[in-house]
Amino acid sequence: MKSLITLSLAFAIGAFLTATSSFAQETAVNPKTMAAELSGSAESAACCSKGGCSEGECPISAAMASLPKMSYKIGEESTCCSQSAQALAEKHGAPIQFVVAETSYTDKMKAMTALVEQTEAALVAYTTPCVCEKSGTTTIAGEKCSCPMTAAKHTELVKAAVESVSLSYVVGEEACSCPMKAKELAAGGAEMKYVVGGEETCCELTARLNVARAKYKAAVEALNKAQAATSEATASTNSENS
Repeated sequence: MKSLITLSLAFAIGAFLTATSSFAQETAVNPKTMAAELSGSAESAACCSKGGCSEGECPISAAMASLPKMSYKIGEESTCCSQSAQALAEKHGAPIQFVVAETSYTDKMKAMTALVEQTEAALVAYTTPCVCEKSGTTTIAGEKCSCPMTAAKHTELVKAAVESVSLSYVVGEEACSCPMKAKELAAGGAEMKYVVGGEETCCELTARLNVARAKYKAAVEALNKAQAATSEATASTNSENS
């Protein structure tokens, strides 16, 4: 039984890594569209969390807040808002430094690329089961499981949640889900937009960031929902037995 569970975990890891690598190859960097979008939705998605609940109250907000972010440094001042950064740069006559994971970049594209790659890496680490050889405990999506059966169940839940996030395309007036068809349609000169969860962007890097964040959030929500259901069932059983 243990070998079957281990094989299942390995299969889930391999499938996820293959899907992530494939998408990264499909969405090669397009400098023109990335530059146009960098000050818009990409930064909004990567910057301060402005959810409906605080990090201390909402596990989903707390998990999303742990993802890599981009901030800005102008002289000795720092901000996570691109508009504030631009205002400070004009005020002090100083260049903007883009900061990702404590590394500063003077080039917007390099900073955005670093943000996307680190977010994708965080997603893989978060959704890949990690088994402690000493204790036998499995960690998946930030949760530790001492039971191999529970670990396998959580792995399948997370895998299904990640796979439920899809990327589609809109080229001109036509929508499709096939990247090859989208590229063929765009070859005629029409603008291609990437759509993730109803959010559109013309920037390939932004699309990768949106996909990674959406998959991460889906994994958090799926496991949180499953744990809530388990807790409710346990409470109900205890109540009946008391």
